[in-house]
Amino acid sequence: MLADLKPAQPTADARRVLKVGRFMVIGISVLFAVLLGRIVQLQLAPDPRLETRVDSQHSSATLSARRGALVDRHGRMLAVSRMAYRLFLDPKMIGDRNTFSERVGYELGYDPVDVEMIMSQKPGNRYISIDQRLSEDKLARFRELKLPGVYVDPYVVRDYPYGQLAGQLIGFVGREGKGLDGLERELDPVLSGAPGRIVYARDAGGRALWIEADNYQPQHDGRPLRLSIDAMIQSIAERELAGAVEQYQAKAGQMIVMNPWTGEILAMANYPAFDPNDFSRAKPEDWRNRAVTDVFEPGSIFKPFIWSMATQLQAANPSEMIDTTTSGVWRSSKGRSLRDARGHGRIDWDHVLIESSNIGMAIVGQRLGAEKLHNIVRGFGFGQMTGSGLPGEISGVVHPLPKWTHYSVTSIPMGQELSVTPLQITRAFCAIAADGMLVHPTIYATDHRPEGQRVLTANIAAHTREVLGRAVSEGTGRKAQSDLYSLFGKTGTAQLPNFVSGGYYQDRYVSSFICGGPLEAPQLVVGCFIHEPDPSVGHYGGTVAAPAASRVIEQSLVYLGAPTSAAPEQLVQAAIHLDD
Repeated sequence: MLADLKPAQPTADARRVLKVGRFMVIGISVLFAVLLGRIVQLQLAPDPRLETRVDSQHSSATLSARRGALVDRHGRMLAVSRMAYRLFLDPKMIGDRNTFSERVGYELGYDPVDVEMIMSQKPGNRYISIDQRLSEDKLARFRELKLPGVYVDPYVVRDYPYGQLAGQLIGFVGREGKGLDGLERELDPVLSGAPGRIVYARDAGGRALWIEADNYQPQHDGRPLRLSIDAMIQSIAERELAGAVEQYQAKAGQMIVMNPWTGEILAMANYPAFDPNDFSRAKPEDWRNRAVTDVFEPGSIFKPFIWSMATQLQAANPSEMIDTTTSGVWRSSKGRSLRDARGHGRIDWDHVLIESSNIGMAIVGQRLGAEKLHNIVRGFGFGQMTGSGLPGEISGVVHPLPKWTHYSVTSIPMGQELSVTPLQITRAFCAIAADGMLVHPTIYATDHRPEGQRVLTANIAAHTREVLGRAVSEGTGRKAQSDLYSLFGKTGTAQLPNFVSGGYYQDRYVSSFICGGPLEAPQLVVGCFIHEPDPSVGHYGGTVAAPAASRVIEQSLVYLGAPTSAAPEQLVQAAIHLDD
């Protein structure tokens, strides 16, 4: 019975369906083959017109690099980049215009009248800024309120957390993110880093589809730099410098603190100060780091360099008696008249420095002669760049030997006929503190002692320190004496030269003091320079500059933990003053 069964024959409709299906399969296969061929052709030999069209569907974007931070030697942030927020309005998105300004003003702390005025001044504008830099409190309040039509626009800003601290040294960054002054400008290529770039495909609506893998270049952020500055010592120096300038009603001042062994600059203060967070409010002349850009005749603070080398060259010896006259007036072999503040009579060579005798220095200057004096001046680095790398540094003025006259051999030993920067002369004094080694000053923190140039023997440097210690304890620097440490230093009261009529002004001075300590094992050198104090208040370096420099080195040594022989109650008082 099963054998009688035969397969059913397809109907005409079924056969028609099979034919259509076969035709569609063949057609789709051909279409895929054509599309595949077209893809291959587009990959291997695309039409130039199509290339242009495809390129128009790609966009590129720059990836901004984050600016590197500037930190002090202990990692405290002196300059750092961070996100800030600009508050703006979009009038088109505002619902109730009548109450909007009042609500925004009262809720976020703005004057509603000001908000309304800003909006009325820019009709049709959909981006109306009402606060260029939101405070943290206002930003938090904005996020809580969620007001329609009010938005924030994030952007990167340069922030200086310590305000005016080391303002002239650090400099500042402009709105476009480029360093415009100070270290920010000098180190801009390192701090800025390198921007990146991406290329991405987009659809007809402009929406990003994917990033082209071969067209992605990541940004390289600027690297942070650790400076030699100690924010605490910088703060001490700025406070004491400001106090001295204001007390003696001076025009300006500089204070430098250095490690004499490494050349590290621990503080570099200028007065008047300025805040790089708001540099546009300061006078452009206040941006300048006068510790390296300005020069002055040093006067008596220059004497230790000539004195020490004259001793080393045996042009004079410590026990020699020199007649500086009882009248305090002396004439050189060429007829030049010189004066001391008072008559000292016959004094030994040590007391020539202790009492700061112009006459005694001039007498030995004649013995040395012009050529040796010129070599001494150049040997201590004057008339040359210090190698600090600080922006704007100048070399000072030391006249070539052929331009020296018979006056020069008596002027140079008492700090006239040459000009120095505060950094130059502070660095030179470091050689006396560091056993005769002259090192290059640096603004970068270092963990090693660099090689220096020997300018004095260790014995002569030690003897010079001892004599300068007596200058503080019994000479012109008595007001610099410390209860905690034995200091060595030299005062200076230099008259300003009159470049119009010649000679020197009788009522305009640079009052200065350079000191080091502790005397037994020097750790710091401090230079203090006060320009044009009011003579009616005080103008001598021992009165104007010495106390301020002494307080700076004393507080800094306490902060650094330098051993002292002071009584416990004196240390407590010093610590209290340090915290003020």
